[in-house]
Amino acid sequence: MGFDISNLTEFEKDLLKLANDTMKKESTKFLKKSATKLSKEQKKEIKTINTGLNDEQKKLLLSKTKAGKVYKYEGKLSCRAFSGAVIKGKNENFYSLSGMINNGYVHRGGKNKDGKETFIEGQHFMESAQYIFEGTYYEEVQKFIDDMLDKGLN
Repeated sequence: MGFDISNLTEFEKDLLKLANDTMKKESTKFLKKSATKLSKEQKKEIKTINTGLNDEQKKLLLSKTKAGKVYKYEGKLSCRAFSGAVIKGKNENFYSLSGMINNGYVHRGGKNKDGKETFIEGQHFMESAQYIFEGTYYEEVQKFIDDMLDKGLN
């Protein structure tokens, strides 16, 4: 015995059509507002980092962390919160500072300047900000869907 979820799939498609087409302005506003909130949460997490960053790097990360523009991805509206902080390496290449601090990196000259490569552990501030943000985001999405259904069905 199986479950027939075709009605749920149709309902999901109807919801997406309502959000993307009929109520595009409200959906765009909601996504941008949510990405801004996530960006603020990321900034809070950056402030708690106490290893691997000097004051100048921390200021750069804080100033470059922001919400992006709302765009369509695979036919659905989307918005990112990201950090555009980059640093210039000795070999004239540019590296993502947020990626290095979040995921960790190999320090070529050695942390103790002894010439040995040293792995600097990542701080994973993006993941912790995402985890903190998720709880409130799901509640806000539920409210948005309820409002969308009230407005869309009237």
